[in-house]
Amino acid sequence: MKQGVLIGLAVMYMVSITSQVSAQNSETVHLTLERTVRMALENNETYLIAQLETGKAKSQIKEAISEVLPRLNLNTLVTRNWSLPEFNFGGQTFKAGTDNVMNLGLNFEQPIYSGGKLFAGLKAARLVEDLSNATSNRIRQNVILNVHQAYYAVLLADELLGVSQASHDRAVAQLVQVKKFHAAGTVSDYDVLRARVEAATAKPPVIQARNQVIVTQANLKSLIGMSQTTPVQVTGGFEVDAAPLTTNLPEAIQTAITRRADLRAAEYKIDFTDRIISVTRSEGRPEVSLTAGYRMQAQLNDAKVSSLVFKDFVRSWDTSLNVKVPIFDGRQTSARVGQAEADYELAVYSERQLRKQVEMEVTQAYVNVHGARERMAAEAETVALAERGLAIAQVQYEGGMTTQLELIDAQLTVTQVQTNYVTAQHD
Repeated sequence: MKQGVLIGLAVMYMVSITSQVSAQNSETVHLTLERTVRMALENNETYLIAQLETGKAKSQIKEAISEVLPRLNLNTLVTRNWSLPEFNFGGQTFKAGTDNVMNLGLNFEQPIYSGGKLFAGLKAARLVEDLSNATSNRIRQNVILNVHQAYYAVLLADELLGVSQASHDRAVAQLVQVKKFHAAGTVSDYDVLRARVEAATAKPPVIQARNQVIVTQANLKSLIGMSQTTPVQVTGGFEVDAAPLTTNLPEAIQTAITRRADLRAAEYKIDFTDRIISVTRSEGRPEVSLTAGYRMQAQLNDAKVSSLVFKDFVRSWDTSLNVKVPIFDGRQTSARVGQAEADYELAVYSERQLRKQVEMEVTQAYVNVHGARERMAAEAETVALAERGLAIAQVQYEGGMTTQLELIDAQLTVTQVQTNYVTAQHD
């Protein structure tokens, strides 16, 4: 009996926990534009990878700096002679060497001249950091742009769903009214049939608009790293400033050229490839370095190992000036210089191409914004007129002063102009 009660309590507890988890998962998440941008920057893998590349570039600068700094190494070698050569002299046997040999060495090396390779490499490493920062900013701008587009796509889908639903509701209400008129004998069977067709025709756009809302929400969830099973609701609306634009096209183009991170990255790439030419040319120039060494050696047999002291070591030190002059490398350096110069030319042409593309994109966006503002102003007045015309047609139809076809035409006009107005706001 007790076992059954315990099992029942356990089942009830699991059901309660499952219900709580399901309730938490089913809670609708309200998304503002600021929140979606923040979530995207926190969860977008491409942007996070770019940030890691920036950190990697900083480490490359440290590596380049280390090439011009001195190097100091400590070397230790302990040799155990298990069998020493022996020779006889005067009837006595002598061993050549000792049982143990200990060597300690401290080596110092300082590059003095490398044909400009070290400092050119350092400048190139700093340009890599600038390039990584610009690339990270470019990806950040793209993420924000994609989030804005996805966010407003959801808003547009919501608005179009509202327009389609309102059109369907009007058609259904019209069908109900026509049926009443038919029952009263004031309209024909054809009027009822036509009203049913209009109501049925208005249903598929609602289904299509509802599916479009789901698709746009799925795209937004993917961008911000949210589970597709989490219900969301985009808050806000199309807040469009109807005032004329104060920026002209040349100013807009100049602003884009100044602020576009992809252009900055292209410019840094030009400078970087130019530095690589200097680094490559230095491979064919002389190199000069200074080395110094301090060495200590002790030779002793096993009996003296425990009593080894500092004075038992023989000490020596030396310095060297090393000069390396390349004479012939099979024209390898000149071939690499040619490749580096080609990379530089490619970077220059790519920057020019990108600059022209930016100018074209800004021009298109500028024209589209102006066109959308003009359309929105025109459609706003048209919406008011169409809604007023529909109200008049509705009253006239109820009074028997107009036909159902004219009423349907007025309803379709309202739906069309509302769709055009919402689309203009989005654009």
